[in-house]
Parts: sequence; C-alpha cells; structure tokens
Amino acid sequence: MSTPEPAAPQPAARQRVAAVDVVRGLLLVVIVVSGSLVEPPAWFDHAPWAGAHPLDLVFPSFVLLMGVGLGFACSRGVQLSRLPRRVLVLLAAGLVYNAAVQWARLGTVDLDQLRWTGVLQVFALVTLVISLVHLVVRGWVAWTAVALAFAAGHTWLLARWAAACPGGELAPACNPSLGLDTALLPARHLYWQMDAGHDPEGLVAVLGACVTAAAGVAAAHALRGRRATPDDQAPGEPPAAGPVGGGLVGRGLAAAGLVGSGVVPAAARLVVVAAVLAGAGRAASLWVPPVKRLWTAPFGLSVAALVIALVAVVHLLVDAPWVEQRRARGPAAAAVAAGALRALREPFVALGRNSLLVYVGSEVLAAVLLLRPLRADPAIEPSHAQSLADRLAWLGSPQIGLSAALLAAWWLLAVLLHRRRWYLRA
Repeated sequence: MSTPEPAAPQPAARQRVAAVDVVRGLLLVVIVVSGSLVEPPAWFDHAPWAGAHPLDLVFPSFVLLMGVGLGFACSRGVQLSRLPRRVLVLLAAGLVYNAAVQWARLGTVDLDQLRWTGVLQVFALVTLVISLVHLVVRGWVAWTAVALAFAAGHTWLLARWAAACPGGELAPACNPSLGLDTALLPARHLYWQMDAGHDPEGLVAVLGACVTAAAGVAAAHALRGRRATPDDQAPGEPPAAGPVGGGLVGRGLAAAGLVGSGVVPAAARLVVVAAVLAGAGRAASLWVPPVKRLWTAPFGLSVAALVIALVAVVHLLVDAPWVEQRRARGPAAAAVAAGALRALREPFVALGRNSLLVYVGSEVLAAVLLLRPLRADPAIEPSHAQSLADRLAWLGSPQIGLSAALLAAWWLLAVLLHRRRWYLRA
C-alpha cells in the first residue's frame, strides 16, 4: 500500500488591510453626523474661499481613501475592459444623485438645469486618470513622485492664472475654474453650492483631486508587501521571520508580533510618504494659498499627509498579528486585549466596506430631510429633519437625537450587509 503524497500548500491569499476600512469607517461617522446638522456652525461649515474649515477636509479625505482602494485594485493589474463601465456607472450615478438633490431643493427635476458636475463625477474622472497612469507606474516611491508631479502642474496653472488677477491673487471672480470650467461646460449645468466659477468639482479641481488620489495610491503600495500573519499562512508554511532588535523596544515589538510581520516597515513607509507630502504642501504654499474651492496643492497635499499618517497609526493598532490571532497565545491579558480590539474594529470595518452606499445614501437622505417639504417660510414651517429632531430630543437635544438616530440606522444597515458580504461597488 502506498501513502498518498500530501497536496502542495497553496499560497495564502493576500490579507485585506483592516486599517484602511477602519479609517474609512471613522470618516463615514463624520460624514453622516455632519450631513445631519440642521444648522452647521460657521466655523465648521465650508470656508467661503481661502483656508479650510473642518467640513472641507471630509471630501478630500474620502478621495484619498478612494485612491488607496484603487492602488490595491490596480496592483493586481488594470482591467481595461471594466474601466469604461466603472467610469460610466459613476457618471450616471452622479447625475441621479444630483437629480435627487435637485428634487429635494426645488420639488422637480429640470434636465435643463441639472448639474453635470458633482462628487461622483469627480470620482469617475479620477478613477479614469489613476487607472491609466497605473498602467506604467508602480511602487510607492514612483506614485509619491506622481502625486508631486500632479501638484506641480496644478500649482503652475494656478500661479500663472493668479499673475493676471488683480493684486496677483486668486479670487472668486478671478480663477481658472471660472475661466475654463464655464467655457467648457454650460454654466447652468455647474455648481449650486456657490456662484458658478468655484467649487471643488469642476475640471480644474479634478487635477487637484488627482493629487490627493495619487497620494492614496502611494499609500496603498506602501502598505503592500506586508507578510501574512501566522493564522493566514498556508499549512506547512514556515512562520515569517525577521531580525529582532535588542532592548525593551525590540522585545516589545516581538511580543506584539510586529517583528517579521511587515506591519512596522509598512507603517514606516506611510510616515515617509506623509512627511514628503507635507513638505511639498508647505513648499507649494509659497506660490498658491490653501483653497479648498480650487483644491490647491497646499490644501490637497496637507490633507493627504494627515490621513496617511492616521492610517499608519491605525495600521499598527488593528493589523498587528497578535490582534489577528484567533487562538489563545501568550498572557491571558493579551488575548483579552486582542479580542477587544477585534470587537471594536469590526463595526468600523463594516461601515468602511460599504462606504459608497453610506456616503451617497446618507447625503441624499440628509438633503431630503433638511429640504423637504417645500415651505413658503422655512423659518416658520419645520422640515422633516426638524420635526424628527424634535421627536428625538429626549436623547439629549434635538440635534443630538437626529444625528444619533441617522448614524445608528446607517451603521446597522452596514453591519447587516457586511455579515452577508454584500457591498455596493461601481
């Protein structure tokens, strides 16, 4: 009788980096809560022009994380056959989203006045540009250089335009978005948040968005190469090994399972990318100021550096091998801590995995609640949001009740969909 030979071990699948989903989930909490504000305070709402308020950081942060997702997807090869469909779906979804908001504001959908630009349209164009560039550019160093190149081109355009403006400064009445966007697209199909000519969604701002998205791709490549944890290894595969530094730090890293796992090197690469982007943003501010409405390089690079640094910190916390291990190893306190981190991580992962659904859905729902029903005198007649907030005032205050209810509803939906592995993707 012959003993059958054991099957050759199959390589382990690349593990998903939980930190990206967790940070995306944290951002979605901010998006849902900020979108539910009945009257946002002036210091929090969008800056009128130069500078940035807290709400100005939300959309660029989402674009940065979208770039991270594109970096992971394209690292396995750009699927050119699927790219046109993805871009067209995002463009069409953007028009549907704008139509829903127009109906909430006006009570009708007027195709002659329907905005062609919007957040999903920005996603579509950025997806197209980043995917095509990814055909020839690989690696975190190269993609950091691409982000800097986009930033240099955008800064050059804005600086040249500003030289012809009164006082040599960009202004709502003198900027390339006002000159180029309104020349290439009919003005009636552009912006509604502000006067036509400056808003972070025109063709000029897309180049700024490409700066932030390219930085996200650099972060994705910096995260790639992290070795699988012991629980992710194929049967018979030796555990990952690496040099252990001496002293208290080295023993601490070894105890946490960080040595040899690639988590620390990946986080270090992220910190390097963030530092380079922050320095470049500081340098670009010598030519143009931080302006969210035009997505200038000082603004886009600074936001990218901030979010990438946050991903690095979260990566060390939630992707460490000792957190991933399901079997009891080491001291009981460590096992309890690992279980607590996993339990805390999963709700944010669930939210982050369905980011497109929660982002767009919460924005549309907030617009309907805040703007409907149509009222002759909004100061006297309450909106749906105000009526709902009054009923939920028992939770602490009308605003707290409304925000908590909407956040809980979207979070519950995301968790249920995550358990079934149902995700909305373009």
